[in-house]
Amino acid sequence: MHMRAGAHINEPFVLSTYSASQKLSKSASGSKKQPSVFATYEKASGSSDGYATIAAHADGVHVLDISGLYTCDEVPARVLAQSPQSEFTILDADLNIKKNIPAPQDAQGLLRTYCYSRNSCTFLPPQTGPQAGAVLVSVDASKNSTRVRVICVDDMDEVSEMNVSSIPLKPDFEWCYEYFELEPKDDNSIEPISISESFRLTGLSFISKVSSSEEVSLLSLGSSHVLLSALTDTPAPEIVLLLWDLQYSVLLASQSLPIPSTLSQAKDVTLKLKLVPASSSQALLVLSTHTADARPKPEGTPSRSSVLVVPFMCPETSTIANALGQASSGAKWMAQAASSSLAAPSHDPSRTKVLSTMRTAMAKNLPQAANVAFFEWEKRESEASKNEAGLSPAVLGHGFVKDLLTTVIQPSKPANTPYSSEVVKYLLNRKVVNSTMLDGGLLAALRYRNDWQSIELALEHVIDLPEAEIMETLQFVVARHRSNAAQDDDAMEIDSVTDVPSLPSFLSLCVGYTTTPPALRSAMRRSLKEAEDIYAVLKILENWIKQWSNRVSRIMPSKKDIAKNAHGVFIMKEKEKEGTRDLPSLSNVLSFLRTLLDASFLTLLQHPPAHAILRQIQTQIEPEIVFTDDMEKLRGPLEMFSKAHTKAIREAGQDKSKKPLGDWRQRRKQAHEQAGLSIGLYQLEELVL
Repeated sequence: MHMRAGAHINEPFVLSTYSASQKLSKSASGSKKQPSVFATYEKASGSSDGYATIAAHADGVHVLDISGLYTCDEVPARVLAQSPQSEFTILDADLNIKKNIPAPQDAQGLLRTYCYSRNSCTFLPPQTGPQAGAVLVSVDASKNSTRVRVICVDDMDEVSEMNVSSIPLKPDFEWCYEYFELEPKDDNSIEPISISESFRLTGLSFISKVSSSEEVSLLSLGSSHVLLSALTDTPAPEIVLLLWDLQYSVLLASQSLPIPSTLSQAKDVTLKLKLVPASSSQALLVLSTHTADARPKPEGTPSRSSVLVVPFMCPETSTIANALGQASSGAKWMAQAASSSLAAPSHDPSRTKVLSTMRTAMAKNLPQAANVAFFEWEKRESEASKNEAGLSPAVLGHGFVKDLLTTVIQPSKPANTPYSSEVVKYLLNRKVVNSTMLDGGLLAALRYRNDWQSIELALEHVIDLPEAEIMETLQFVVARHRSNAAQDDDAMEIDSVTDVPSLPSFLSLCVGYTTTPPALRSAMRRSLKEAEDIYAVLKILENWIKQWSNRVSRIMPSKKDIAKNAHGVFIMKEKEKEGTRDLPSLSNVLSFLRTLLDASFLTLLQHPPAHAILRQIQTQIEPEIVFTDDMEKLRGPLEMFSKAHTKAIREAGQDKSKKPLGDWRQRRKQAHEQAGLSIGLYQLEELVL
């Protein structure tokens, strides 16, 4: 999971599920399928989060598609309707037609409609149309462009349609983000203004498939923020939620979750996603399925539709502060323009030359020659920037490092291509590598080259590794560990993978890596699916907890733990970093264990060998909880001594050359005398009557 300060998407949770109607599926025709579940949100008074109203098709129950009906408080006795052909109708409370506005002649269908109150529409010319009532903004597809219609309605059924310029987007355009803002013009018309540069999306199923527009849903969150829900274009698709700021074309937050097992994932089944607006911090995600083939299917487990709650936090307005540093966060979902390589800034001559030399060497399968070329260049650059402190490391920019990694690792070449990791390890030790520099991910590329030393360095020095990549790599190590354990001790294993680290050693790196619990939990569910894999990890975590519980906890420090500071005050020596590669810190172990249990507890319950390990963990943790509760009781009695010690350290660091101020009586007398001599330049007095 990716997030930005002030913007994040929490892990969605299931609100309700419904069985698909058998009669609905049997009566379906080849025409456009209607969704089987409808959801709306109603804000509640007080502090309640509000109410979700859900209607589901069922045998004997028929639900009409009300997605084209709108109500507005400004016209309480009217219902506003718009057909899929963009025909607009005003109805009374008994659904009697009061007025009808036909669709434009060249309209090819309705894309989306929004309903607002007249007072909230700042994009309308001030003296145009009714000054009270409702405003419908519809987006229609026409032959060569996309039309925006703005229709104003008052409580007397008076209708006025604003003149709005068309948006130059064809209905068959490639999937991309375009951000337009409606602005009033002097001639009482409305013009859509393009605010930011458009960009195309990639990596999502609806882009690569034909007629798969139902596998994506958009929801405006105000300002220029948009929440997108779609399926990934991968062999094992999953649902991804992306929070974009279109004004700056950056991804502020993301979240992914597996497709619920209750939804059919057959080839002829289309998964429909629908985002429904709810409160300012929640949205509803409706998941349902339908088949392209209307023929009856064999009886079996019926597919179910689900309604999920998506908690999120989004800034009220788009600011450059939130966009700073986010340029690379959405690179995975943004297609590169064809001319981007031509527009990219080139390297200086020396860097261009060394890259050319290295590429030539790698093309000839001479990785050592590429190493020599790079390190000779690095030595020359270091000597050229030599200062009084000695040699200064060569400056390595982001683009240069990215080109170096691509040149050396060669992700597109076969796995048996000659490879040397010297340059990669140098860059990792310099801490100039990030996870997005290689297509498909850094850890995946290094695993493809069987470079486990670099993978371990990446877990130590790269700070933005996705949790999904870490868990995929851990699963690979777990599978290798289980395979080795299943073989006889005398058997000789012939395998190209000889450098895979031991499971405890690699798991220690994963446990110590900084992650976010929701993203890690989701990654565990995707990668650690087998109960045997989870059990292998759980055994090691249990052993670490056992080692920590066997350690003696000292309450009072020894003389070796105490020393005098520069001012002669006794202080505690700085402790060494808790935990080692062989035994990670207890806090990291417990945090990783908690997330693992959250992700796979039900799987472990169905695996009898894991029951004994779970009981042992409980036996070891319970005394620690009791001990922590007992120690907490000392906080109050010892707090006064802690404050006194802190005060002694602070006063010891003050300048003792100043003249002593005497006792408290003298200091108070001196303060009164100084206050009576003069009044400060900016002294203010306030009289409250």
